Amino acid sequence: MTAITPNASATVIANEPRWPFTAWMSRFFMVPPVLILTLISFRFITNPAHSIAGKVLSAEPEAITDTRVIGALSLTIAMVVLSAIFSNSLLRLGHAVIILVMGLVLAVRLYGFAADGTSIAMGNETRKTVGEIVFLLLNAIGLIVQTKRLKPLASH
Repeated sequence: MTAITPNASATVIANEPRWPFTAWMSRFFMVPPVLILTLISFRFITNPAHSIAGKVLSAEPEAITDTRVIGALSLTIAMVVLSAIFSNSLLRLGHAVIILVMGLVLAVRLYGFAADGTSIAMGNETRKTVGEIVFLLLNAIGLIVQTKRLKPLASH
């Protein structure tokens, strides 16, 4: 009887991720956006009348409730990314979510500059815009690195 044994070492090597330190780099890149989204969420949920800097929301109950819902939406995004931080298989998803959120936020901010007559020099718009660009770029790098890290190794 002839037994055929698969080449077990080739299978292990082909499935072993390269550059394991990059998983920690990815987590490091995702933590600040999660913290910021969580803080924004709690601000919108706990103090909706004063959640937007420099503006006071009317005391209408519907306005207060709708503002709390905005907090819930950003908290949902933060929890999705937080779950990705704690999972080796979801790191790319976490980066993709942050890239999508930051890209859309920047697009809407730029639209607001054009439509509302505001500029990057007004208030703390510079700090917000620069932060969004930095988080977008860092997570784009993280997504690229994670994609390359998880690419199967070429057989020799």
